[in-house]
Amino acid sequence: MAHHTKDRYYWTQLRAALTAGSWGSPTPAKAIKGVPLTWTELLRKFNKHCHGYADVSEIASRTQALALLVAAGSSDSELDGDERYDEESLALRTECMVAGEHADEAQAHFEVLKSLESAHSSSDSLKLLLAYYAYALGNPAQCLSYLRQVRDLVNAQGRLGGMESIRSNMSSLQALSVSDNTSSLSFIGSLISNESTSTIADIAEGKAWGAIEVVRSVCLQGMSLERLTPTDTSTILSVYLTAAQALPTIESNISQSFPPNPLHAPTSGPGHISNPSFARYRELWRWVERLLRRAIIVASRTCSLNGAQESVLWSLFSQYRTCSAHWPPTFRAKHRSTISVLFIRALVLSARHPGDIPLSLYAHFRRGSSDVPITASTIARRVIQDYRDILNASTHFPKAGERNVKVEELTDLCVAVWEAGGSKSGDAAWVMDILWWATRLTFNAPRVFRHMMRVSEASGDTALATRALRLYIQIVGKAKLARKTTEPDTTWVATLLWGARMLCRLALVVDSTSGHRGIDEAREAGEILEKAKERLDSSNKTESARMELAEGIWNTVMAIKEQDHLSRTSRLTKALSLLESSIQNQPSSSAHFHIALALHRPIPGRDLGRAVENARLAVELEPDNIRYWHLLGLLLAASEDWRGAREVLEAGAALDDQAWMAEQNPSPGGDVPDSKTIGRRTESTADATATADTSPARPESSSQASEEASTVTERPHERVTILDDEADSLPPAAELLQPLPDHPPPSVAERFEHALQLRMTQLALAELIEGPEGTEERWIEVFQWFAARKGPERDQSRETATLAFLRYVAPLTERTSIETAPRSLEAKSATYDPRSITSFQNDANGVYGPKPVPIAIASTTAAHDEKGATMQNGTSRITIEDPEKEKEKDKSAGKKVQKMLKNRVHKEQRRISTIGRKIGHGVGRQRGGLNLRRTSSTPADLFKVMEIDQASYQASSIHSRRHSPYASTNELVRPESPSPLPPPAATTRERRERSRKERRLLSELWLMSAATFRRSGKIEQARGAIQEAEVRDEENPNVWVQLGLYHTALGHSDRAVQAFNKALFIFPESVPATVHLSQSYLALAKEGASEMDNVDLVAGMLSDLTQGPGWAVPEAWYFLGKAHGMRGMRDRERECLGFALGLAEGRPLRDFGEAVGWCL
Repeated sequence: MAHHTKDRYYWTQLRAALTAGSWGSPTPAKAIKGVPLTWTELLRKFNKHCHGYADVSEIASRTQALALLVAAGSSDSELDGDERYDEESLALRTECMVAGEHADEAQAHFEVLKSLESAHSSSDSLKLLLAYYAYALGNPAQCLSYLRQVRDLVNAQGRLGGMESIRSNMSSLQALSVSDNTSSLSFIGSLISNESTSTIADIAEGKAWGAIEVVRSVCLQGMSLERLTPTDTSTILSVYLTAAQALPTIESNISQSFPPNPLHAPTSGPGHISNPSFARYRELWRWVERLLRRAIIVASRTCSLNGAQESVLWSLFSQYRTCSAHWPPTFRAKHRSTISVLFIRALVLSARHPGDIPLSLYAHFRRGSSDVPITASTIARRVIQDYRDILNASTHFPKAGERNVKVEELTDLCVAVWEAGGSKSGDAAWVMDILWWATRLTFNAPRVFRHMMRVSEASGDTALATRALRLYIQIVGKAKLARKTTEPDTTWVATLLWGARMLCRLALVVDSTSGHRGIDEAREAGEILEKAKERLDSSNKTESARMELAEGIWNTVMAIKEQDHLSRTSRLTKALSLLESSIQNQPSSSAHFHIALALHRPIPGRDLGRAVENARLAVELEPDNIRYWHLLGLLLAASEDWRGAREVLEAGAALDDQAWMAEQNPSPGGDVPDSKTIGRRTESTADATATADTSPARPESSSQASEEASTVTERPHERVTILDDEADSLPPAAELLQPLPDHPPPSVAERFEHALQLRMTQLALAELIEGPEGTEERWIEVFQWFAARKGPERDQSRETATLAFLRYVAPLTERTSIETAPRSLEAKSATYDPRSITSFQNDANGVYGPKPVPIAIASTTAAHDEKGATMQNGTSRITIEDPEKEKEKDKSAGKKVQKMLKNRVHKEQRRISTIGRKIGHGVGRQRGGLNLRRTSSTPADLFKVMEIDQASYQASSIHSRRHSPYASTNELVRPESPSPLPPPAATTRERRERSRKERRLLSELWLMSAATFRRSGKIEQARGAIQEAEVRDEENPNVWVQLGLYHTALGHSDRAVQAFNKALFIFPESVPATVHLSQSYLALAKEGASEMDNVDLVAGMLSDLTQGPGWAVPEAWYFLGKAHGMRGMRDRERECLGFALGLAEGRPLRDFGEAVGWCL
């Protein structure tokens, strides 16, 4: 009985030592009394207590010997193959082969095994070991010959599958009783008990070693074919798959007994093995890893990512990752790095081409995280995290003269994944986490700082982006001085151009109220451009075009920020020249956008018609950018094409609404609005389309022509593989990076701001056409839109914004105000044309100004107000040109854009009906169309000084959206409106959750509504709206400007002056506050000589303003001329008023800088 116990015990010890692959261990087993045993002693005791199995011990001894000879060492890392693995090569080379100095010893072992063939001809284990020796000695053909002698080897799945099939179908696996004295028919059979119900993972029953032999033999068969017939990749892959298909069963059986480490990391010390599933089955994992790795490499050359075998590739990646959960990070780190790179590369390439990732891959990553939506981006991030753990354990901070290339390559892969996901600001956080980690394992790696600059800007950390840019320039610049190449010239130039434009954007968006003007950023951008020119390839038209574009933008920003009246015109003229030269080399939507802005500025080359044409070209080249639509609408309105402006603005708003709705409610089947995004299928859509394998169209670029994009689904699929057929090494990760775009995609907050600004312009246009009283419903819609878009505070915002606005509007909808009643009656008179609109003003920051005082016009050439309203008989009217003439004039206006908009719709995007309805809404309801003719808004005194027939002139607020003549509103009719309810104070939650920018936008929205109320005579409602604006942003100087206008409307001149001074105290460079204060002082000066001292003050303030930020504001020049006239300086008065008249021509609805921005 004791003997029977010992033979079972030493069977188990031998199987455990073989399965663990402890070939180099001095004590791979223990005696029955716990004494450590060497390999020699283990085999001696096995032969002593297990009679009749001498062949088993002989095969075990030769297996250990071959493993040590192949590894050329006895350490675990050498046995794992890390020391001899060439990570730069994907070829087999010397893997699993004996080095030349050990070939004779291996040949001797081989001869001993061949001598056993005659006595043990039925032993499959012997044949499998002979095949291993033949391959290790460099004879793959002989290896295949031995493998063919093994029965049913190709049916690896049957051998490794359910135990019933193993027992019933494979005679070679029938085991002898341990008490039988005869030799085993098969080594595998001797290790597997027929009566056992254990799984493959059970070591004591021998099934684990049986699985190892099968996996090893199939792997050797595939590797032999790779050497003999490397071009027959389909056959090679099919061989690997025979074993790979059964691996899930093996892994599942092992996991049931020994769950894997979910953290993929050692618990203590480098490479510490905390999971027994690895230590007990190390030899199995060695061959499993090798088999899957070779299968993935072959499949990467064979399987197309948009072909029928794509699912095979994803299944192999999933199996590899599942098995790697049992491995510590130090196990075959180089080998796993190769697979990680291929996996990430496959995900990035798949995101750029048609085809959905199979559901099996999503199911694999959904395990243990059922509550988290699984997208392709989520998958990529998890694979990257696994790779990061591997590099953490296998790499170190570089020594002098060294580089941690793997970590640097990982940063490229991360950015490539981020780009494939659309470069979204919301996804930048995890990329930044990887980049910060990379700085701890690299030393002054330029590419790390290059990526950090771009990603941190996208995340909103502009301070970090600026520091990263400066570090990048310093590192690469010093390396260049030392004649070391760290970055290619093209990358250096592209990065510096991006950085210069980033600084230009920062210079324009700085908060001037804090005293920071942004001029330092603008000057630094100029220095960076000079450095980029030093390494610019002038023969490269693309680079030259981008350089000229960046220079043109920089000159524009310098003209704005420098505020030097001596150099301003020359800078703007040079900017226009550079921008036009840029489109000669390479047309781009960005260049056309900036040219349109430049052509509208008051410079010698000003041309409104060309500005409109360039804005149309920008829309056609990049139709998804609503800022281009917005600019086109503003320019069309400035050129008096009211119908075209309305259609374009409606189209831009429709595109924004559709994109937002698509983001909130993705289409079934994984169709998402952003064709560039990596997350093409979510967990929910994956479950809903389990039997379908469809994919959305993927245009190559959003800036392509619409016709090209609309037919992308009709083109034959291009065969896309991870590796080229002849690829022998991993391609550089930098190849996956997209060229730097012209400008970064807008963040969520920026998209919201752009959409809000467009709707504010729509309100301006609506008030221009319908008058202040006709826009109340539109204002409610805009506040509701704001509440729906603002995010997590959505429900509460409806209460604090929309309902608050309704409190001011609701009482007014129940009755007609004192002022609006006669106006409505007048509108219905026989002489009233439906296209006529009331005079309407706005100021430079988009906030309404006061209602004008109607003054009769008597000039020969009818004078018009700033919106084109002709003053007749004390009332404001718009002259109307012949409708047929206007139709002929603008026959083609907007047609190309509408046609382009229809052609660009993809099969998956049903935009035509929605946009068509919105474009047509409100158009055609008035006879003769909406084409309104407008001339300049010219003050009466200006006509007198310029020796022109006098006409009435109404000055408006600088906050007016279109033209802004500044005049007192003391004569404004003030109805007795009911007092509004007290405005609610902003809650703590609102202040906490809203960003500063969002609070400012909401404050400006309230101020615009306040101006509308004031112009419509609802003065108390205007006060309430101003209070709401102040609650949202107490630091907004425009609140005090509007309060000053409110007091001006009531005739409280002293309070108005105090309010304007308060605005200047908050922001000394406030243009509207300065102009309105000057207007108030001049009005007081007319009342008595005691106020004449203020005229000199006004002249000084406006002289400084017109040389600085208010140089293009006609009201500033007008009141400066008035001040000079009151001082007796008639020549200077005439000069200022003439310049004001020129600026008043072609003014847009709103200031460009506030509405669309001066640069992208």
